[in-house]
Amino acid sequence: MDDFDDILEDQHDHKLLFDAYYGKGGFKKGFFLFKHPRESQKKYDRRRKMAYYSNYLRPIIDSHVDPIFRKEPKREWKDNAAFSAYILDVDTCGTGMNRFMKKAALIAKIFAVAFIFTDNFADLPQNLAATLKERCLPYSYIVTPDRLDSYKINRFGKLTSITITEPAEDAEGNVKDGVINKRTWTTTTWKLTGEDGKVISEGEHNLGRLPVTVLYSNQVQREDTLPQSEFYDIARMSVSLYNRCSELDEVLSNQAFNILTYPLGDTQRAKDIEEIITGTENMLGYDGTLGGKPDFISPKSEPADLQMKQLDRLVQEMHRMARLSHVTGVEKQTSGVSKAYDFENTNQNLGDFAANIEEAEKDMAAVFELWAGGGSKLEYTASYDRDFGMIDIEQVLKEADEALLLNIGSKFNAAVKKKVVAAYLPELPEKEYDEITKEIDENTKNEVYAADSMQQVATQQQQTKKLDTGQQAGAA
Repeated sequence: MDDFDDILEDQHDHKLLFDAYYGKGGFKKGFFLFKHPRESQKKYDRRRKMAYYSNYLRPIIDSHVDPIFRKEPKREWKDNAAFSAYILDVDTCGTGMNRFMKKAALIAKIFAVAFIFTDNFADLPQNLAATLKERCLPYSYIVTPDRLDSYKINRFGKLTSITITEPAEDAEGNVKDGVINKRTWTTTTWKLTGEDGKVISEGEHNLGRLPVTVLYSNQVQREDTLPQSEFYDIARMSVSLYNRCSELDEVLSNQAFNILTYPLGDTQRAKDIEEIITGTENMLGYDGTLGGKPDFISPKSEPADLQMKQLDRLVQEMHRMARLSHVTGVEKQTSGVSKAYDFENTNQNLGDFAANIEEAEKDMAAVFELWAGGGSKLEYTASYDRDFGMIDIEQVLKEADEALLLNIGSKFNAAVKKKVVAAYLPELPEKEYDEITKEIDENTKNEVYAADSMQQVATQQQQTKKLDTGQQAGAA
């Protein structure tokens, strides 16, 4: 679908979100550019060719995913050679679990939900060595919500049946262009049907559940299997921004050049000055008796200024709606408390999504157990970082400087300096961090602090008093 109106007819607007994130479809071809009522087709076609897309949606969504995978989560499971091989190659394409889950998380953020299917091969080797060598293990793949054909849920909102579309394959496993099959899963069976509705293959899996893990971007109602993306309105705003940028370019192109005005005498006609050529290498003569001289006039700048203000407002509103009002470039002067609140809000949003990803990984491991026979429990856990480094370095240094001026004591000052190192150099290797903190502890031992200084003064006063008392006694 290339037409914007057609895209908006889609119930969940997946095509619009996809195009807005990747800069494809209507943004690449210019179909999202609206034609003005009195604009000629020729001018409209020219505008479409010159249009460009300022993609703010992609970095906004990436900022909700990248921090979660900045540090690889800690994963633990019981010793299992097959599952260890699965972790290293989740999708049979050599994709490790971390990269696979980041891809799933990105899809979930774009579309609000991602469906992760964990399937198994029909013909399995008889021994583990052959299974590992041939990689005949359960594998996972991600399905975007636009491929969901139909589904059923029970009264608790749990999926009991799901049908997805997938490309048809020939006998050699190659994809057939334009041919789509449908695959249906229930809690005990699976079925593959062609475009004509005829069953191609079917069978039983007896897992007792669907082999699908649902990864949501946010907490949703259990019965809301296909929620609306939190970035849908920002994607629509991207269309508005796309048009505003084109309109601003048109204004600047039409009004960027000054216009020469030339006074005409009684004996002159407009046609007489058509051949006048102006420039730094030419001379323009005129009749001085006319009481006027040639001059330049320039168009008003208000239309362009209005467009630029609207562009700035749209960008700021995009970041506000994405809970990123504190990002560089759109930040207004705010108090430290307001900044801290913004950081906390973003940190909480990232933490909630990280918890969803953890649960998704555990569920994938549970499906793997069922495909493996369920004889041994993996006891799989995945622990994602909850501190995403939303730190204002300038503020940390300022607070540390003020704390050190108090000169409270060696242990306190050493702790402050260690906090600065952790905030200022978050990617520092553990060995180097340990060396720096050891150096801090050694250096602070010989420093004099307020409490130590006061104790020294009190001791000196006591010694002086004793000395005076002794001298007075000797004199007596």
